[in-house]
Order: sequence, then C-alpha cells, then structure tokens
Amino acid sequence: MSERLVKKVNVVGKGSLSIIVPKRWADALGIKPGDRVSLYFDGSKITVVPSSSSEQSEEVNVLIEYEPRDLAIRKLVASYVEGVTRVKIKSSYEQSLELSESLKDYVTSFVLMANPDSNIHELVFSDVKTDLLSLLKTIEATSSKLIDCIEEKDPSTPATYREFYRKYLYFLRTIKQSVADGSIDPYEALDLAVSIEYIKELFDILVGVEQPKLSEDVELSRVLELSRAAISATLVQDVETAVNSVIKVLGLLGEAECRNEICRNIKYLTSRISEVVLGRCVRNKACRCKYFFPKV
Repeated sequence: MSERLVKKVNVVGKGSLSIIVPKRWADALGIKPGDRVSLYFDGSKITVVPSSSSEQSEEVNVLIEYEPRDLAIRKLVASYVEGVTRVKIKSSYEQSLELSESLKDYVTSFVLMANPDSNIHELVFSDVKTDLLSLLKTIEATSSKLIDCIEEKDPSTPATYREFYRKYLYFLRTIKQSVADGSIDPYEALDLAVSIEYIKELFDILVGVEQPKLSEDVELSRVLELSRAAISATLVQDVETAVNSVIKVLGLLGEAECRNEICRNIKYLTSRISEVVLGRCVRNKACRCKYFFPKV
C-alpha cells in the first residue's frame, strides 16, 4: 500500500537541503542510521533506494541444455534480457562453441568459459550498464542508418539489422535493470519499451519482406521518411520537440494513400509510435496545458 506525506524541506549548511523520512518507512526498507542510500534524479523526481538493493543484485542460477539447439539459444537470449550474468550450459565442448557462435547474432558482450574435459560450461554476459540516454542515441543512429540501407538496397542491410537487433536486446536488458534500481519512472520505461518494440516490428517488415524499389513507389518512400521522423521523436528526450515532430508526422501521414500492404503496415506502426510520444506529452503538465487544453 502506498502512502503520501507532505514534508517541509530544511536547509543544511550552505549548499544542501534535507527532508525527514518517517521511521516506519525506513524500517520497512531496512534503512538504519549510518546506512548509505542511492539517490536517482530523472528530471522530474528524486528516488531514494537502499544501497544494498541497488548495488547487490540477487544471484540467479540458470542451467540450460543444448538440446534442442534453437530452444537453447532462446533461453540464452531470455536470460540476457532478464539481466542474468552467468548461465551454465550442459553440452559437449563442441556444442558449447556452436552455441557461442550463434549467440553472436544477438549479443556481443559475453565470454564463454568452456572446459573440453567437462559437459558443464559457463557463459558470462560481460557488458557494462550504459546510461539510457547514450543508449537511445545509438539506437536512433543505427535506426537511421538501417533506413538508409533499406532505401538504397545496400548489401549491408542484414548486418545493420543484426546490429540494431543487438542494441534492441541490450535496451530491454538495460530498461529492466533501470526499473529495478529505481533510476527510471516505470511509465516512462513502459513507453520506451513499447516504442522500441514498434520500431523493431517496422524493421522486421522492411527487412523480411520482398518489396519494390522505393524509388518506384512514391507513397512508400514518403511513409518511410515519416517513420524516420517518428523514430527520432520517440528517442529524443525533449518532450516538446518530440511532440512538435509527431504532430507534423501524423498530419502528413493522414494524406498518404498506400497502395500495398507493406506501406499500410508501415503507416500503422508509424502512427502507433507517434501516439506513444503524445502519451508522454499528456503526462507532462506543461506539455499537456500547451497542446491539449485551449487557451482561455
């Protein structure tokens, strides 16, 4: 059950402020005098997390078997996304090497500690948590590059898509860890996760379906450019800039008349991506008043 209290902010020294926390709240979190806590600031609120909770994650032991091979890969990917660091693999030495090679299509930062004299091997995901803003910028850049490759029929399109997909999985891993340690608002995390999922679906369509040359389909090319703008708006942190962008995107998107299924699907996903941006705006009070309420 959540509680709410209004407390007075006190001055401590020349450059600090303090707030008194009710003892029953501290007791519930196991915080005692002299303990250290982690503070997180996301631009709109401050979150306080016991250091023991944020710095010492629970050790999760995962054991997977090689057979069937495709299921083993899915289990490894699922473990990675869920933030697991170490996974035991029950297989022959040769099979563990094969799994390691296949996993490179999904994850780049891992170390396989395989023992030729054993049928139990260990895989360690060795990536270091990146701040979310930097990660979103790299996803935006990779997404833009992938659209360029698709438009130009570039032979490197499959490799660029794999790079995007690896960042997509890393994003899911990072966003879950950020929610767990309290460094991101859960609503913001959900919006970003949904947006990234829509973006992935869009690229799945573009990369996986045979399509006519974009230069020969004016509307498809136009919708694809609008998708690029919607993706950039989704991943930018400035809500007002994002809203201005998607309002233009939705206006132009309504004028586009798609003649094939690919174009219609891209148009649909671009609309959904834009709507998530508007949802973020609704949660922002200043943005809400500016864009959704008439001036009196």
